[in-house]
Amino acid sequence: MTKKLFFILFIFFGTVVKAQVPKQDVSVDTNVFPKEKVALSINSNLLLAGELLQYKTFILDASNKESKLSKVMYVSMRNENDSVVFNNKLKVENGTANGDFFIPSTLKTGAYRLIGYTNFSRNNAQDAYFQKNIYIINTFIKATDTKKTVDTVKVNFAVKIDADFSEAESNNTNTIQITSNKQSYGFREKVTLSLENNLGNIGGNYVLSVRKINPIEISGNVSRNIKNMSSEIFYIPELRGELISGVVLSNGSGLPFANKVVSLTIPGKDFVFKMAKTDANGRFFFSVSEGYDAEKSIVQLIDSEKEATNYTLVLEKKDFDLGKSEAKVLLLDSNLKDWLQERSVQVQIENAYFEFKKDSILSNKVNPAFYDNLGKVFLLDDYTRFSTVRETFVEVVTLAAVRGVGENSKFSINNAYNPNGVAKFNEIAPLVLMDGMQILNNEDLINYNAREIKSIQVITQPYRYGPKIYSGIISVETKKGDFVPTISNYTKELNLPPAVKKKAQYRTDYNNKGTLSRIPDFRSQLLWQANVPLKGEYSTSFYTSDVSGSFEITLEGYTNEGVFISAKNYFKVAEN
Repeated sequence: MTKKLFFILFIFFGTVVKAQVPKQDVSVDTNVFPKEKVALSINSNLLLAGELLQYKTFILDASNKESKLSKVMYVSMRNENDSVVFNNKLKVENGTANGDFFIPSTLKTGAYRLIGYTNFSRNNAQDAYFQKNIYIINTFIKATDTKKTVDTVKVNFAVKIDADFSEAESNNTNTIQITSNKQSYGFREKVTLSLENNLGNIGGNYVLSVRKINPIEISGNVSRNIKNMSSEIFYIPELRGELISGVVLSNGSGLPFANKVVSLTIPGKDFVFKMAKTDANGRFFFSVSEGYDAEKSIVQLIDSEKEATNYTLVLEKKDFDLGKSEAKVLLLDSNLKDWLQERSVQVQIENAYFEFKKDSILSNKVNPAFYDNLGKVFLLDDYTRFSTVRETFVEVVTLAAVRGVGENSKFSINNAYNPNGVAKFNEIAPLVLMDGMQILNNEDLINYNAREIKSIQVITQPYRYGPKIYSGIISVETKKGDFVPTISNYTKELNLPPAVKKKAQYRTDYNNKGTLSRIPDFRSQLLWQANVPLKGEYSTSFYTSDVSGSFEITLEGYTNEGVFISAKNYFKVAEN
């Protein structure tokens, strides 16, 4: 069934897919597409400024099984005015993704909403996104809004927070049992957890969290209604990677223009370069599956500068507007003062020693240039340096040349094996790139400071890329890698934040003490394991901190059959 739906997607959208299209333009019944929805698990719904919000997302189909569609999803936290506090883009693997967000000291005390969605889930009228309420307490900023309304959320001090260790809570009785090697531990003592699966190889993916129980009770109007997102727009699943789309409009008529070629460059040492052609509605599409680090990208209309001035590029935005919600005032119980003061000090001490305990951010996989190691690379420092690019091509880069002057300047490919030096398809222009940006105005390169150029790579064979054929490729790399073409109606700069990078999570290990034994340890989050498989028995271990109290162990996730698993257990930590 899934393969059939993919085939329908290809037939309907052809080689140019749009991130969103009016439903009236969809030539098939949109009900044939499978439903997709999102679920979120978090480490805590109440956090202090300076703490880390950790989350895991599950992308599911209508049966709560792993969705095979979207490869990108989005998580954002918003205030009551729908202003975005943060917006994370995540790559999906096996139907899940995870990330975190450091709560800054500038974020006001209040009630926020954390939402998760995919581009495709936005088609759902009732559950276009998944939402959790998040309550932030900032002890660094004095609260100024203390008005009492029907939307007041009270955060009260809980007199009794000790958990009943005799009965572990579970939504799936006789399914998963969480056991620890002890029920009480001292400071910096090793804890071993075992997950006993009584249903055999149920598969799926789960998150395991161990966190101190906060001495709080939240009451009042804490719920928020999920907005009905029914619209006349159909959102396309990001099947292979992130979708970037837009339209080319004629400046004369204002109408969309078909069969225009557009390029996308995401800059960097291993830049990403894409091409697409507009369809009958003037729309173009790029699918980016590669990892990248740049925050801004360039989209260009591929045409002569004189011709390109007749058109305008309009890029589609991916903003997800939920609208304002009713204000919710967070009223803090005065009895929380001592706990807040203690916890705030602990958080500040933990952050002071962040450099000793930080996670390791994993680098993206290197994206080789699409032409990779073809042709010849001229490292200009290996040759006599010339003051102009034109001289450099004459004296050093013998496989290519600059012809003409001024507006008539152009680049051509030479063939060293042809007596006349003429390359095949020489009547066709080569593809000229500079730091991954396509050069449309040749004078931008010809007038560039040649001493700031690191290398020039030339491919002398004809090359087809996307919808176009070129007589060859000339790729220029500058020393700083910061070339940007002039921004205009037909060259747009696009804010394109990269996806959240994976991390190798730091794990405190007191087995080999060393310097670590002299560093304070006030972690309230003892463990956050975002990818836990359940194939029979599973065990893991971690160390307690210098924080005493009751700790909750939580396991959440979905089996391969779409059954939601939720199990809990508890233990205590006290000074020996």
